[in-house]
Amino acid sequence: MIDLKKEIEELEALRGKYHIVFPAYITHIRFPRYKNMASGARIDFDFPITALVGANGSGKTSVLNALYGAPKRQSTGEYWFSTKVDPIEEGEGSPNRFIYGHYSAGFKKVVETRKARVRKFRNGRDDPNYWEPTKESPGDGMVVPSLEPGKNIQGRSLDRWNPVTRKVLYINFRKELSAFDKYFYFGKNPAIEAARATAAAKKAGKVASGRRILTKMDQVRLDAGLLARVIASGNTSEKSHNRKIATENRLLAPDELKVVSFILGRDYIEARWIRHRLFKGDGGISIVFKTEYGRYSEAFAGSGEVAVASCVVQVLNEKKKGTLLLLDEPEVSLHPGAQERLLAFLAQTAKRKQMQIVFSTHSPHLISALPNDAIKTFHQLQDGAFSIISSTHPYAAFRRLGATHGGKVLVIVEDRLAKLVVQQALALIEDEATRQLFRVEFVSGGASSILNTRIPVFMESSEHIFVLLDGDQKKIDQIQDPDEIPEAQNNQLGQKISAQIGANPELNIDGGSGGGNHEQRIASQRKYLAWVRRCLNYIPTSCPEELVLLAAGKMLADQVGNAPKCKVRLQAVATEALGREAGSEETDRYGEFLLATNRAKSKELAVLTLQLTAFLAAIRAQ
Repeated sequence: MIDLKKEIEELEALRGKYHIVFPAYITHIRFPRYKNMASGARIDFDFPITALVGANGSGKTSVLNALYGAPKRQSTGEYWFSTKVDPIEEGEGSPNRFIYGHYSAGFKKVVETRKARVRKFRNGRDDPNYWEPTKESPGDGMVVPSLEPGKNIQGRSLDRWNPVTRKVLYINFRKELSAFDKYFYFGKNPAIEAARATAAAKKAGKVASGRRILTKMDQVRLDAGLLARVIASGNTSEKSHNRKIATENRLLAPDELKVVSFILGRDYIEARWIRHRLFKGDGGISIVFKTEYGRYSEAFAGSGEVAVASCVVQVLNEKKKGTLLLLDEPEVSLHPGAQERLLAFLAQTAKRKQMQIVFSTHSPHLISALPNDAIKTFHQLQDGAFSIISSTHPYAAFRRLGATHGGKVLVIVEDRLAKLVVQQALALIEDEATRQLFRVEFVSGGASSILNTRIPVFMESSEHIFVLLDGDQKKIDQIQDPDEIPEAQNNQLGQKISAQIGANPELNIDGGSGGGNHEQRIASQRKYLAWVRRCLNYIPTSCPEELVLLAAGKMLADQVGNAPKCKVRLQAVATEALGREAGSEETDRYGEFLLATNRAKSKELAVLTLQLTAFLAAIRAQ
C-alpha cells in the first residue's frame, strides 16, 4: 500500500527546501550544558525524519525531551526535573540549556533560540524546573544580529529570537499500553486490599464483609460486563454509578483501519476504539478487533497491535500541519516487517502533513531505508559523556552497539596484494564501525576463476559480496543492463557476457551450461549480467602494484597502465630496499608498507574507498 523507497525518494527530492516545506522546521539542536551530553554536542536535522541510535542511557530520550520543550509554551521540565535523589546540578552562572536553529522568514536566515533552566516564582510557589527562552549568548557561540534600530522582525524580541510556534506530539511506545495491560500487569492487587480490609475489620471487632473482588481476574470479569454494554451500545451513553463508563466509543475510520492493517500485515474487518474509566479507575484504551476468523479484545491482542493502533489514530487525527512528532522506541513489540511498514507510514505522513519526525530506536529495521545523514549515533567518550556522530550507515550504527557482527560485506579480490590494497582503502574510512563491516578475501585462480566459477556460486548466496578485479580486466565502462536487452537478442547473451566481462561462466543449467535447458540458460545468463553489473567493479589502476607505485612516487613513465611492467617494477623496488632479491610475499608486504606511508595522498586509493562505501550504500535497497 505504501512504497517505502518511493516515500523516502520524494522526501529526498525536497532537500534544501525543508525550512520552506515544513513549518517552523528545526534545523539543528546543540547542547552547551545538558544532562549527560558532551559539551557542544550537536544534531543537524538534515532530513525530515531523524533516527537517534545508541545504547541505553546514552541520551536519546534526553534529546527527545529537549525537542519537546523547544517550541513556544512547551517545557522540558515536564520530563526532566530535580529531586533529592536525582538533583539537577547547575554550574556557576552556567545553567542547563540547549540551543536550536530555525529559519526566520523576516530575517531570511537560520537563527538560534536558547532555552535554559531557571528558577522562577510562578503561581504562588517556587518552580526550580522552569525553562525559558533567554537572550543570545556569544559565549555559547551565538551570533547577535545587526539590526536596523527600530526595525521589527517577526519572531524577534529585543535580545533574542522567540521559540518556534508549533504543535508537539510525543508518543512513548513503552507507555502505549491497553487498559487491560495497564491494570493486569501494573495495577494494584485486589488481594492486598482485601487482606487490609479484613485486618481492619478484625481490629475494630467487626465482621469482615464478603468481598467479591479478590483477584485481578475478578475485577476484569466485573468490568468486562460493563465494557460489553458499551460495545453493544456503540456510543458513550452507558453509565455506572451515575457516571459515563466511556468517553469515546467508535469504529476506526476506513483510513485508520487501512493503515493499521498495512503496518501489522493483517486484514482487519473492523476495530472498535473505546476510551473508558474501567479497571479500578485507571482506565485507558480498549480496542476490539474483528477479522474473518473472529473478534477479540486487547486482552488477547498483541501489545504491538494496540501500540500501532494508538499511534496511527493520534497521527492521522493530528490536523495541524507542521507538527513535531517525537517517538520513543516505536519498535516495541513489533516484528521486523511491521517496523519497516511503520517507517513507510511515517515517511508518507511527514510529506503529507509536513511533519518533522524524530525517533529513538534500538532496531536496525527502522533505519535501514533512511539516508546516512538521517541516522545520528550516540557514543560515549572517555570522560563518560556522550557525543553524536552526524552521519552513519545503518549497519555501522548497530555494529557500534554490538547488534551486528563484522564482515557484513565480503570483498573478493584476485591476489594477496590486492587484499592489502583494499584494506588500506578501508583505513581511509574514519568510522571504525563502518570499516568493520567489510572483510576481504582473495581466491586462487585469479580473475578467470572468479568470473567463470565463483560468481555463479556467489549469485545464489544471500551474503553481500563485492568483487574487485584488477583494472586491466575491465572491458567496457558500463555493463549492459539485462532488463534493456530485448528478447530477440537472447541468443547473443553469451557473446555479450564474453565481450563485456571477458567471461564464459559455468552456469548451473540442467544438461550443462553449454547446452541443456534453453530457457534456463537464458534466465541464468541474464541473472549473471544483473549480478555482475551490481556487484563487480575494478581497482582504478591496471593492477594493485601500479596503485602502490603511483602512491609512493616510484612509477616510471613507460610502466603506466602496463600491469606486467608494474609487477616487475615493484619487485625491483622491494629488492633494492631489502638489499637482496625480494620474494613474492616480501614484495607484497613491502608494497603494503609503501602504500600505508603514502595512504593519505593517493588519489587512486581514495577512489577505491568511494567504490567500497558506494557498494555499502547500494545494498541497503536490496
